[in-house]
Amino acid sequence: MVWIRTKTAKEITIRTSREALRALLLDVTGCGRMMPGVEEMEQVGDGLYHFRLAEVSNGVVRFRPDYVAKYDVSDPDAITWEPHGEHNFRSWGTFHVLDGPSTDEVVLRIDMRSEANVDVARVVVVLIEPFAQKETGEVTLGFLAAIKDRLETAGVPR
Repeated sequence: MVWIRTKTAKEITIRTSREALRALLLDVTGCGRMMPGVEEMEQVGDGLYHFRLAEVSNGVVRFRPDYVAKYDVSDPDAITWEPHGEHNFRSWGTFHVLDGPSTDEVVLRIDMRSEANVDVARVVVVLIEPFAQKETGEVTLGFLAAIKDRLETAGVPR
């Protein structure tokens, strides 16, 4: 078993208020289920959330992430998470809420790094990590797009 590591930072501009964006992000399970690949997500304790994701397979690796993350929502402009306990996947990250280009827009930025414990020979890690990095970037962009769509088209008060 070896750890495959990825790191990504993506952002999107959303026509909404800080308050509406923060309210959506604070609904950790509701918002988290909008991330592509999330099959199950539940709160399992104070600030603790258990994720089960869809299987990832690239022909060499078959992997189903299953993990618990602890969220910190104390900063009004950032929500952070980190791994909690021992699992086959670990994720650290921050949702940053920034001023947008106009008064009716905000920027949501996600900075994240993750590690997946997979059963492969150490020598193939250099082949697998670029695939994992690409997949992480695509999932992050899909997540941002889903958040933007929810806030801009679902009639959420601004």
